[in-house]
Amino acid sequence: MSKRSKLIFLLLIILSVPACIFNSGYQEKNGTYVYVLSYEGTTRDNPIEGIDPESFVILDKHGFAKDKLRVYYEGYGIIDSDPNTFEVISDPYGKDNSHVYYKFNVITDADPATFEVLDSQWARDVKDVYSEYIPLDACDPASFVILQQGWEKDDQCVYRNRLRIPDADPASFVVLNFSFAKDKNHVYSNDGSTVEGADPATFKVSSACYACGRDKNGCYAQNKKVNCPEP
Repeated sequence: MSKRSKLIFLLLIILSVPACIFNSGYQEKNGTYVYVLSYEGTTRDNPIEGIDPESFVILDKHGFAKDKLRVYYEGYGIIDSDPNTFEVISDPYGKDNSHVYYKFNVITDADPATFEVLDSQWARDVKDVYSEYIPLDACDPASFVILQQGWEKDDQCVYRNRLRIPDADPASFVVLNFSFAKDKNHVYSNDGSTVEGADPATFKVSSACYACGRDKNGCYAQNKKVNCPEP
């Protein structure tokens, strides 16, 4: 195949791929603004209710915008938002002088002055840690860290599925994989429960399955002891 033919073939492939959500966002149309949704070749204009077109400002093409009346996320007005003091922290997080927002949601009791984003799911302030807009009731927000495979901890507590793991020891806590973690005292399964009878000193993830483990006492599937497979 010639170079020209290869280029034409590549262009045809690109043109044949359906348009997805990449073109979604704010657009100016007929003297006002709409939020356009484009998905798999179809496009829909969503009117923005109560907009003031003359003062409308796009802060993030795909997320936040504001006018003199309110703040918007994906074209929807955020109740009680203050456009005069609003700023984008990192999409989908924003704040004004009184509140912190995750998309359309007010993060209850979050402190705008100390709020910081850790990643697309986690954030914290001086008072707590937040999973999206849900407070974690963290033991020590200042030392909170995101571990591998969906486990988290701070200097006082360990967390799984937005819940504190009772009696876990943060200093010795080690993530083994998505299904297992351990500290000096216990082995923990995916739901944060203790794997009864498991020995943390010798426990290792088994090759039998992703949610299988083995130690000097036997074999485990999730948080239950099972018969070991034949060699």
